[in-house]
Amino acid sequence: MDMKTLLMPVDFSAASDNAVSFAAEWCKKYHFERIILLHSFYTSMYENVIMAGEFANVDQDYLNKTRSLEKEQLDVICKSLDEMTGDGIKVQSAVSEISLVRGILEIVKQEEPSMILLGSDNTDISNEAFVSANVINIARVSPIRVLIVPVDFRYREVREAVVPFNFDTIQALDKINSLRFSPQWHDVKLLALNVDAKQRNLNPDEDFKKGEESLHNYLQNFDHEIYYEANKNVINGILGFKKINEVQLLIALPGVHSFLYSLTHKSVSEALYRRCKLPVMILK
Repeated sequence: MDMKTLLMPVDFSAASDNAVSFAAEWCKKYHFERIILLHSFYTSMYENVIMAGEFANVDQDYLNKTRSLEKEQLDVICKSLDEMTGDGIKVQSAVSEISLVRGILEIVKQEEPSMILLGSDNTDISNEAFVSANVINIARVSPIRVLIVPVDFRYREVREAVVPFNFDTIQALDKINSLRFSPQWHDVKLLALNVDAKQRNLNPDEDFKKGEESLHNYLQNFDHEIYYEANKNVINGILGFKKINEVQLLIALPGVHSFLYSLTHKSVSEALYRRCKLPVMILK
């Protein structure tokens, strides 16, 4: 039987370190059996070329020393994570010479993890926070679920989760039903949130009522409640949601009109980095 596996790219930044601590608790709660820590040497090689000058040859000894030091750091993280998770969860590392996104896709194909966990730096992106700088690219191309953890968010057990949705693509809610197969999700309450400047919920027509009925059908396996926010800006509506500080997770759905689609836009990805204080789970 395949092991339930979490894939986590690491880059030794503060965001990455926090993600490691978060992953230890998450994997124990949701019964993961294996964690793969992935480090890409590609960024180190690229930075060294810049440092050495555009047309200069990079000293091979220097590159080898850099790789060696980073491999030692990776080993230290593996050992620390292994101690945090305890028995029952296998922790292993992998290194890549190719770009981070390509390296992740290769590991996904070879090892078949069920989720990718990424640390996000919601302050100014520094050179060391390489994973954080690639969060949007990874989230967009990943064929599996992605969990993005802000650098200053400490693990909390998920009791309530916000699920932004759009009535035009309500069928995307079907993706949430994949969570019902894990007993740990049975007690989680889903707060379905619709941001609509027109406030159609105040004077619902028949189509609106049918949409609400469909929503309840999609979420019938979960304790859930519907909320509405009146805002022209979807992100402002989500982040200004009156209960946003009481929940522990934001679940993003796929689809052209969904929050996930908006993540590919610069203004919204900026909001994700700098304003969203919650972990964001992107379903696929």
